[in-house]
Amino acid sequence: MQANPCGHEWVVTITQQEEEPELDQALVDAVAGLGEFSRFAIYVNKFFKPGLPAQLINKDTVIEKLSEHEVNELIDKVSRNKIRISHNYGCIYTYVPVYYTGNVVGVLVIESNQELTERCSMLAIYMLNIYANQLALLHKSRLDPLTELLNRQTFDKKVIDIAAQAAHGVTHSDVNHRHWYLAMIDIDHFKRVNDNYGHVIGDEVILLVAQLLKNNFRFEDYVFRYGGEEFAILFQATDECDARNVLNRFRACVAEYPFPQVGSLTVSCGFLPICEFEMVASLVQKADNALYHSKNMGRNRITAYCELDIQDNKHNDDSIELF
Repeated sequence: MQANPCGHEWVVTITQQEEEPELDQALVDAVAGLGEFSRFAIYVNKFFKPGLPAQLINKDTVIEKLSEHEVNELIDKVSRNKIRISHNYGCIYTYVPVYYTGNVVGVLVIESNQELTERCSMLAIYMLNIYANQLALLHKSRLDPLTELLNRQTFDKKVIDIAAQAAHGVTHSDVNHRHWYLAMIDIDHFKRVNDNYGHVIGDEVILLVAQLLKNNFRFEDYVFRYGGEEFAILFQATDECDARNVLNRFRACVAEYPFPQVGSLTVSCGFLPICEFEMVASLVQKADNALYHSKNMGRNRITAYCELDIQDNKHNDDSIELF
């Protein structure tokens, strides 16, 4: 297939995007530029894992939005038959798969008055493949290489996004009014593991704790390896009690897990809600202060930042402190 004059432009535009929202918009613009149709919707499983829901990329689409079940059915059908075409009430629907490493991770739904030309269909497949490859590169760049949890750089960006939402009054995420919370979690006495069993076993412990984190939090929450044996979680809960229960469930899960060679381990945690805009360092410091309180009180426990007895650094006399 020979590239058309605009082909090089959209390939460059898609492949030079370094942020997910801009990448999504570049794909939407490229698909809209094909010219043979104007009504379409793009669904992509951005986690690249079967069973997780595909997200609608162009939320302002004019065609009827599909349910999660309907999208999964479509992805399964195009997996077997590649492009599918159906006729319904005088309209033609074309379903184009989004491929990545041989697996279908999404589908482009096109509504048109006539069948697409072969050239248009092939260009659509080409665009979607390039998008999926770039999305996968962005996804991998956000991961910690050992645990495949999200990394520290991604943590900073996500906290800023959530704190900015809080600053604009977006304090809950859905009709259930779930708020965002930040938790910092640390493996208790981890140095003893490295000293007694070596760093290979230490890495295995970190991997197993990371897997327990993945298993105990929802796919819409964000789990990070913050550094060393410390982890960070951005998760949603209805209130502080609900947040504490979520974290306690994970804490108990770790305490009951039989770690090979090491045996029993525990974790300590500190957490707080993200209610207003704060710098990342400030939020982390507060969560860490609560975490250190858990450590000081005997470990294997959860502490909310609001429980701490922190006094303002103010003097009750009239003296002036210069330094």
